[in-house]
Amino acid sequence: MNRFKFIIFLLLAGTVFGCGRYAKERLDIDTRGLFPEKVTIKQYGKALFEADTTKLKEELFRLQPDFLHFLDADLEDTDNIQQILDFVSDTQLIRLYHKSNEVFGDMQAANEQLTHTFRRFHYHFPQIQLPEVYTYISGVHYEIPVMLADGIAVVAIDCYLGAGFVLYRQLGIPQYQINRMTPEHMLNDLFKVVYQIMLDSSPAARTIMDEMVGAGKRLYFQEAMQPRLADHLLIGFTPEQWDWVDRHEAELWAHLVGEELLFSTDFNSFKRLFGDGPFSGDFSREAPPRLGEWVGLQIVRNYMKNNPETSLPELLQIADSQQILSGSRYRPK
Repeated sequence: MNRFKFIIFLLLAGTVFGCGRYAKERLDIDTRGLFPEKVTIKQYGKALFEADTTKLKEELFRLQPDFLHFLDADLEDTDNIQQILDFVSDTQLIRLYHKSNEVFGDMQAANEQLTHTFRRFHYHFPQIQLPEVYTYISGVHYEIPVMLADGIAVVAIDCYLGAGFVLYRQLGIPQYQINRMTPEHMLNDLFKVVYQIMLDSSPAARTIMDEMVGAGKRLYFQEAMQPRLADHLLIGFTPEQWDWVDRHEAELWAHLVGEELLFSTDFNSFKRLFGDGPFSGDFSREAPPRLGEWVGLQIVRNYMKNNPETSLPELLQIADSQQILSGSRYRPK
């Protein structure tokens, strides 16, 4: 009898704990030979800080055709030239520029990663034009590190210099945010914004479940773009935080069901389940924030496992969160 119970436990565990592995295996398509052949990140920050400041006006005219989105001002205006000179002469910005060179080098690795990620995007969404990607030195604009508009994505590369970069703490940035300011998070943040600007067609969330499933769809899309990215990096947790919520999944789900939170519209409940911070005070100082997003990802992963005929674009078009919850058969044990 004990052996029989053990086998049943393993089968149940496989239906829940295996979904993350299944999602990654399903999404890890072979990108060799796919479009685009090569993607190159355009480094405005590097070009600007390497310009010869003794003849800055001439240098800016030289750079303008390649970086028109940044240099669309009147370069005959001495005030504009002076503003740019002040910018590239700022000692802290120079420090950020040199550190970005140290961390990212010639960007070869980042270009290769972005190429494969764009190939996955084009595989799933061939009708959508891919954005051009630029990097710049922002002065650590960590609250909005990625912007996207008019087919142009702009990434503040100085927001990804590593959790050990001492300037981040000197600037007073919270540690939980510093933990996400690493090179491994850069493309993930980029495709979070790509989803929000280019793909998200979900109606405004009315209930906790709507918000959960909406976040789960976004995270599943990000996973589709980077199927080999570690789970904790995908959602922006530390490894310990991911381990905590993974171990307490059944308790978390029981809490959501028992407190009748799934279809709640209470603002404070939204804040507790989706608000960012160092931890989730409702459970433990070891519990990560944004637990609602984590649960949403598990629901969507289960839905896609139980509905293998559903493509990624079809998933994103499902507006009814109840349909995804029912189709997921999500019942953590």
